[in-house]
Amino acid sequence: MNNATNNRNAYLLLVLTMLMWSTNFIIARALHQQVGPFTLAFARWAIALCCVLPFALPRLRRNWDKLRKQWPLLLLLGLFGIGLTNTLVYWAVQTTTATNAVILNSATPVMVLLLGSLYFRQRLSSRQWLGMTLALCGALLIVLKGKLLAIGSFHFGAGDLLVLAGGLCWAIYTLGLRKLKPGIDAMVQMAVLLLVGEVVLLPLFGMELAQRGLPTLDGAGWASLLYLGALPSVVAYLLYNRAIAMVGTAKAASFLYLMPAFGALQSIVLLGEELHWYHAAGLAAIFGGIALSSLTRARTDPSAAPALRPRES
Repeated sequence: MNNATNNRNAYLLLVLTMLMWSTNFIIARALHQQVGPFTLAFARWAIALCCVLPFALPRLRRNWDKLRKQWPLLLLLGLFGIGLTNTLVYWAVQTTTATNAVILNSATPVMVLLLGSLYFRQRLSSRQWLGMTLALCGALLIVLKGKLLAIGSFHFGAGDLLVLAGGLCWAIYTLGLRKLKPGIDAMVQMAVLLLVGEVVLLPLFGMELAQRGLPTLDGAGWASLLYLGALPSVVAYLLYNRAIAMVGTAKAASFLYLMPAFGALQSIVLLGEELHWYHAAGLAAIFGGIALSSLTRARTDPSAAPALRPRES
């Protein structure tokens, strides 16, 4: 497979991933009065684990040696990617608005690039930084409904710190994927990460259950939870992990800005909200920024090469 085809496939995977992940903030905010943050996170990943285990268990024995050799890194990935990232966001939206969460979550791609430049010593071109800035402006334009100066009235609270902490955890998870040696079956890897995350969440879930009791959900609430546990939790994670291995962290980071754009489009299609100029302008800026960031040589993300070659053999 040549590089151009490989990149196109990876970008398609990333677009589909962001489309599924864009519903995460909406569902979490919609259910925040019915389900506690730790219960929501634990239930989401429990559903995901039930989806993955039937495929992972038959393949576990032949992957055992590879898992054993990389268990410290797998524990780290499970802790930050499954146990902490979304849990902190769910906790945050108990006290902060979805708008604040989306704005602050826009710092995550920058965290990925900064940590990558420090840890992997990957050099980012001015074109990549320009593209990331353009995509950030597009995301903020949509979230702030065309009034960029309104960010001056942004109020910073304790919940907002949790969003930033969640973004930092996601950056660590993303960069940790670059250190994971190829060869582990995708389903087995996913099952291990989910299991680690559930172990981390179990005491928090137990404490919350003792305080609040079992949540009472209607049909729509259960449907939302099942959706969250299946598509954004399993399919999207598998696609994201694969895309990172194909094109690296720097190129993948800019696609995170598609989440607020897709969230706005879903509100228009599903909730009947009006289409405004800032939707179109913001989406154009995001795609323009992604193009600037992505249409660069693979050498701008040197960490991508070692994981890419073995996976294509």
